[in-house]
Amino acid sequence: QAHGSSSPGARGPRGPAQGLAMAHESLLQIAVVLVAMFGMSALPTMNFDPLMVIVGLFLLMALAQQVSMAGAGAGAADGEDAPPAERPPRRSSDRGRREEKSTPAEAARDYLSSAEKCLSQNNWARVQELARKVIDMDPENQRAWELLATAQKWDGDREAALATLRKARDIYEVDSDSLRKLERELQEHAEDAGAMIAQREERGNDFMAKRQYDQAMECYSKALESLGDASESSREPLLRLHRRRAECAQQLQDWSTCRLDATALLEEDPNDSRALLQRACANESLEKFKAALADARRLLAIDPKNSAANRIAHNCQQALRD
Repeated sequence: QAHGSSSPGARGPRGPAQGLAMAHESLLQIAVVLVAMFGMSALPTMNFDPLMVIVGLFLLMALAQQVSMAGAGAGAADGEDAPPAERPPRRSSDRGRREEKSTPAEAARDYLSSAEKCLSQNNWARVQELARKVIDMDPENQRAWELLATAQKWDGDREAALATLRKARDIYEVDSDSLRKLERELQEHAEDAGAMIAQREERGNDFMAKRQYDQAMECYSKALESLGDASESSREPLLRLHRRRAECAQQLQDWSTCRLDATALLEEDPNDSRALLQRACANESLEKFKAALADARRLLAIDPKNSAANRIAHNCQQALRD
């Protein structure tokens, strides 16, 4: 019967051929049942071979199946001529809402919102990308110009930031108090790299106070890049930046950076206990057990009761024995 039925999604009016096939199938099934009943009741009194009776029943069932399949084929042929069932129209309210959100004004607001979030996360490149998209859509958008120039400033490209502000004012006549303030700041500190370093360090300290170590570490790294080769006057801020970045790296388990910054501090002061502990932890985590053991022993010579150094020394001795 499974061959003669159609799927629920395609069920429609039955054609004459399909109805006739179903009637034949029902009659044959009734005939098979009657023959089986008669054969089984007459079998004790007649000279029939039971095996032949079973074979005959199977033949009748096969014939019924063939008739059923033929009826299904005829029904499918009838269905091809039948008109397709009408489908309910799709709702277009959701599509309309999506189309409304895709308007330039909505897209610009979304881009600006994303850019603000990226700015708080120090993702300067993404801020510049989003701000430029808004400017392409609306060249008079004051906030987009401000975000673009601010991201360029924090990314270390002050000349590009100044060029951006001048372009906004001179070509597109975009002006505001915040844009003028930003331009004055860039002009005042154009020759003062120390001001940019101080701003980045201060921003890193703010992130560190909030335990946003990844963003603080990025600020300290930018400040160190701006500082370059340290002179005698910049030695103190250089060491301070290395110490703070080492603390961030330790919290983030960035052991390579932690080891690098701790080494810079130890080159200045070989008995810096804090840097010794940081480098010992980094070396142990990097499986540099001999170096970690040496740092731990040096620290224990300075502070014999340092429990962290004792633990590192014990672990490294065990690892070297194994």
